[in-house]
Amino acid sequence: MKRYLGVLFGVCVASFSAVAQFSKGDQIELTQDAPLLFKQATLRVGKKGERFTVLLDRPAEHRVYVSSRGANGQEIALSIAEDAVTPVQMAPAPTPSLVPLILAARAGAAQRAKAMEVNGGKPESEESVVRGLRWLVANQNADGSWGTGGGPVMAAMTGFSILSLVGHGETPTSPEFGPAVQKAIDWVIEKGGKNEGHLGMEKNFSQTGVYAHAIVTYALSEYYSMTKDERVVDLLKQAVGYIVDGQGPDGGWMYGYDKTESDTSVSGWQIQALKAAHVSGLDIAGVHATLDKAMDNLERVRGRNGGFGYRNAAQEKYSLTGIGVLCTYFWKQEKSKLVRDGIEYIMEHTTKRSLKDLYFPVDYADDKADLYAWYYDTLACAYVGGSAWNTWNRLIQRELVHNQSADGSWPVLSGKSAGGDLQRSTNITGQLYRTNLCILMLEVYYRYKYRISD
Repeated sequence: MKRYLGVLFGVCVASFSAVAQFSKGDQIELTQDAPLLFKQATLRVGKKGERFTVLLDRPAEHRVYVSSRGANGQEIALSIAEDAVTPVQMAPAPTPSLVPLILAARAGAAQRAKAMEVNGGKPESEESVVRGLRWLVANQNADGSWGTGGGPVMAAMTGFSILSLVGHGETPTSPEFGPAVQKAIDWVIEKGGKNEGHLGMEKNFSQTGVYAHAIVTYALSEYYSMTKDERVVDLLKQAVGYIVDGQGPDGGWMYGYDKTESDTSVSGWQIQALKAAHVSGLDIAGVHATLDKAMDNLERVRGRNGGFGYRNAAQEKYSLTGIGVLCTYFWKQEKSKLVRDGIEYIMEHTTKRSLKDLYFPVDYADDKADLYAWYYDTLACAYVGGSAWNTWNRLIQRELVHNQSADGSWPVLSGKSAGGDLQRSTNITGQLYRTNLCILMLEVYYRYKYRISD
């Protein structure tokens, strides 16, 4: 096999001679419906367009041995006729010089292991992440998306899943998870293009669509930073433009990108997406100024006790404070009084039982458990570091690892938090939502370059 014969628009292209010599780790795609053999018997018929990873360096009897999963999720080796497959076009693997410093800790197993050692991650935490990622791959739709029903909900679950995979350093060239990344990005490019850059995969922005649009934009930005895949650039710039244009007069964002008083929860995802776009190095117009203005809104909703409110300062609450702290530090990169007070507010409300009704323990079984709040609290505490991170890390790592289901997903919560329907849902969307939030929290040790030792 002549591998990576040339580079065209940033995409590696593989070329094969008449008798291909596939190598371990190559990603391939079925060019026609073909029987997949397992132990000399046809397990099932593979459909045209399905993708697999090659397991062995040399074919035997003109067959290619590929990786798949059985009904129980266990990895199995299948063989397939050589003339039924073609190499998949793959974005090049990231090199340290191309990966932004803030993302570099995830670009390889050695980097991840070092970051975990420095930042307090345990081996069982990484094992949980891998089990979770394997569950995601086993539940990916054939077209590359995740979830059901189409539209914003499917888009959001797909965006979350891409974030989880890329957060682990996975790209289309990754041996195990590469095909899942490739299929997901292909889906985003196809559907996003058809919807004129609305990544909630709808023609106009709905209430849920602005969340989905930001989450997928966030994922696409991180994917580009890791791969420099030029195929996504135009779509990414278009998507970021909608967020820039959708900012309200107060500096925040609202449902449907309405220009009325903004919503802190909606704003949080827009800020994360814009920060990721900023890190990408694409220098997209308006991003810097929009993030500066967004900080004015976070100041506007900061409560007198150090927490953050929903639409104004008087609505100060624990569940939104992590958003305010993370997004402020994400952009400013400084431990301002707003950040310090917010961290203190989070720690008080999650560790002090004396607060009674305002006490929100980090306990998966408690009726106040809230993965959405924990996601932001985890990133906020990790960024700010110090004793708050040491305490939070001890609490959250234990809860997430010990409560993972045997199949790699995370079970329903009994929590009664506002907006927690997906946390309590038993359907696939609920499973995807919980599992991705937990994976993203457990990847915190290497998702970004922190200053935890400061």
